[in-house]
Amino acid sequence: MPLVSVIETGRARLYLFLFAVSTVLCIEKVVVDVNVTVSFSSVDALRSPLDWMYRLEEAGFQGWEIVNEGLQKVEGDLKERVRALHETTDLIFSLHAPLSDINIGSVNEPIWKESVRQVKESIESTYEFIDEVCVVHPGFFSPLSVQQPDSAVQKAVQALTSLCEFAADRGLRIAVENLTSANMLMGRYPDELVQLVRATNMENLGICLDVGHANTTQTLSEFFRIPAENEGVEIIHLHASDNMGERDLHLPLGEGNLDWDSVVRGIHDNGYSGLMVLELYTLEAGVASLDFLNNLLAHHGL
Repeated sequence: MPLVSVIETGRARLYLFLFAVSTVLCIEKVVVDVNVTVSFSSVDALRSPLDWMYRLEEAGFQGWEIVNEGLQKVEGDLKERVRALHETTDLIFSLHAPLSDINIGSVNEPIWKESVRQVKESIESTYEFIDEVCVVHPGFFSPLSVQQPDSAVQKAVQALTSLCEFAADRGLRIAVENLTSANMLMGRYPDELVQLVRATNMENLGICLDVGHANTTQTLSEFFRIPAENEGVEIIHLHASDNMGERDLHLPLGEGNLDWDSVVRGIHDNGYSGLMVLELYTLEAGVASLDFLNNLLAHHGL
C-alpha cells in the first residue's frame, strides 16, 4: 500500500494521511488523523539546558524530556527554573531517568541497590512537574551476569516492580526502553522487552520504543507489532532520531537511513497518540528535524 505521510508542525502536531487503492479501477482516499505530540530532548549532557530550554516553544516543540544527569540534573537553581518553565508554558514534561553507569539488571547487589536508588531519587526530585512518563533503561550484562542471564533478568524485573510502585505513588508511569545493537545490552529485541513487561506485571509499566535504536537491530516493524501480538503490552512512549543502521548516532530526522514511512505506519496501526521525543544533540538539529517533517508535506504537494 503506498503511504503518504503529511506532517504539519505549526504546533509540532502530526497529521498522518494514508491513501489506499480500493480496487484496480477506482482509487479511494482513506484519511486517518493521528495526533502525536512532538517533544525535544538533548542527548548532550555536558551542555546546560539554560542555553536552549526557553526557546523550545518558539522552535515549535510541545514538550521537553529531561535527561536527569550531567548538566541537565534537576537540582538547585536549575530545578527552580524548570519549575517556573513548567508553570508558565504549555510544554509537556517527561523524564529520562539517569542512565550512565546505572544497571537495574546488575547481579552485584550493592550496585543494583544504588542503581534503583538513583532512579527513585530522580523521580522524587522531578515528579511535581513531570506530566506522566519516566523512561528507564533495562540494564546491561556484565562478565558475571552474562553467565547467568536469567538472574540478570530477574533483577531487572525486581527493579522495575519497585520503580513502578514508587512511580505509581507519584502519578507516573514507567516506560522501559529498547536499547541498541551494542553487545551486552538488555532489551535490544522485542521478545526481551515483552518478557520484562510481562514478568513485572504492573499496570503502570509499558514500552518506550526508540525507533533509532530499533533501526540498529533491524527490528522496527517487529517492535511496532508488539501490542497486536502481545495482549497487555503497550507502547506508551516514543523516542526518535536517525542513524545509518549500525550505531546510535542521534542524527536529525532524514539524515540517516531510517524508514520513516514505516514509523508513520506503525504509529497509525497502533493508534498511538502520545509523545514523540526527538532525541538530538542540539535544538538546531531539532528544528532541522521539524523542517524534515514539513518537507515531507511539500514533497507530496499537500
